Amino acid sequence: MTSQNAVAGRPRSEAASRAILDAVLDLVAEHGSIGAITMEAVASRAGTSKATVYRRWSSKEALVAAAVESIKAPPASDLPHESVRDDLVRLLRGVRTDVSPVERRILKSIMVEAEDNPELARQQERLMTRRRRAGIDVIRYWIDQGELRADLDPVLTAAALVSPMLTIMVYGHYPHLRTEDLAERLVDQLLAGIAAN
Repeated sequence: MTSQNAVAGRPRSEAASRAILDAVLDLVAEHGSIGAITMEAVASRAGTSKATVYRRWSSKEALVAAAVESIKAPPASDLPHESVRDDLVRLLRGVRTDVSPVERRILKSIMVEAEDNPELARQQERLMTRRRRAGIDVIRYWIDQGELRADLDPVLTAAALVSPMLTIMVYGHYPHLRTEDLAERLVDQLLAGIAAN
């Protein structure tokens, strides 16, 4: 995230998109919410036209959701399926953990704001679906292989796996639990309860 988002001349498509997303993050950090943010302000901060912003995102909520999503690491993909433990550890290690204090503040404020903004919540859910799919798919894969209990709810199990990592490493809760081997510890503790006998 940067506050120097103006792009000289007519930005290329990817550069323009990045400048717009950075502008949103800067404005959310400054105002503490999306209420005071306008598409005009975003365009001005990004050094683009309002039309350029609207060509990419049809609403402020869609834009804010995309900006928040850009803070996170890409969804995990192409897990090797060598072992259930290795897959789950790789999945957790894919969670971005070098979140800055400003980014953490943005994530928290948007999470709270989405509770009272159904459109923002809907846009965030749409973007989160693909990200959640990786965890759900790996749980289902190992259920099918007989390595995890057949009666598990894959969605609930994936949430139980990833949520503590986000809570500790991204949102900054339980700081005493922030260790280099947190992913391994979480996986080992969860596997003790979900592994097939």
